[in-house]
Amino acid sequence: MKTKCAIALIMLVATTMLRAEDYQYQYFVEDKKYTPFSDYIPKVRHHFYTVPHYVEDYYLLYGLKQYYNENTLRRNIDRLKTALRCKFRHPSEAFIAISTEDEYLKYRNLLFMHINMLILRDHLKIAARYDKRTLPFYSADFAKDIHESLLIAEKMYHDALPYWFEAVKYARRASEVKLTLDMGALETERHRIVKGLTDFEIIIDKHIAAVEKKKAVLEKMVSGSGTK
Repeated sequence: MKTKCAIALIMLVATTMLRAEDYQYQYFVEDKKYTPFSDYIPKVRHHFYTVPHYVEDYYLLYGLKQYYNENTLRRNIDRLKTALRCKFRHPSEAFIAISTEDEYLKYRNLLFMHINMLILRDHLKIAARYDKRTLPFYSADFAKDIHESLLIAEKMYHDALPYWFEAVKYARRASEVKLTLDMGALETERHRIVKGLTDFEIIIDKHIAAVEKKKAVLEKMVSGSGTK
């Protein structure tokens, strides 16, 4: 008798626990007992957030973590490059409230400017992973690896440069529209580019010149040590 009571008590507790664990899914509605799991996903997720179509969709996929790696950077570059080839959303679905054609024109130019700047910066982040700040006296022992690393850094610097020119182009176009949008960070970025306060051509040229100098120093080290 005691055994039967104990079993019954255990079954009752187990049933209660299962119901308690599943409470969030027992959402009662008028026409059906349970809401399908798909209804918990916002309707918008079924559209362009899941399958990106527009510039803004690919921009939203851009995600740079606090601790990023090269794969993350290259993936972000690919997504943003795709964004530059896409159409913009309808003005009613833009990131900010758009009331006039001039606002929409400036919005598009600002966003393209910003995307080009993000691609540029991600190229520089990859380059920084391969560029050598200094060449210690024993660098000749690792000359081949260091030289290959410097070549990758140099290529990334060169690849970044065209995106700077594109950013400048769109910044100037955006500046032709004499109104200020509710995109403070991008408006500041535009202002700094147009006024010459930000100039990545100078920065990148310095990096490339520094790489060339390091390659020459490395070659001199190798010739002096007899390392091939």
